[in-house]
Amino acid sequence: MTIVRGLYLLSFLGVLSVGVVALRTDQIRTAANIERMRGDVLQLRRESWTLQMEIARLRTPEQVRNRVERWTLNIEQPVPPSEQVGEVQWASVDWE
Repeated sequence: MTIVRGLYLLSFLGVLSVGVVALRTDQIRTAANIERMRGDVLQLRRESWTLQMEIARLRTPEQVRNRVERWTLNIEQPVPPSEQVGEVQWASVDWE
């Protein structure tokens, strides 16, 4: 092997080594991003579960009654279609 061929081989191996290091660095960075995203997914699932439990709690009949009493909603019974004359009827709400 001549000196020129040895230099070519040495430079090729150097470029190959730099490429391997660059790919490995990118792989490590990507793995770290995946782990961070998994943590984000777990956090979002926890928040979703908490909000679903809150919604379920607020949908109970007792909670609905409490809110209606607290807001003192004056809900009127709907008028059957046969008694409607064409005017719009509004339900009144007392927000105090």
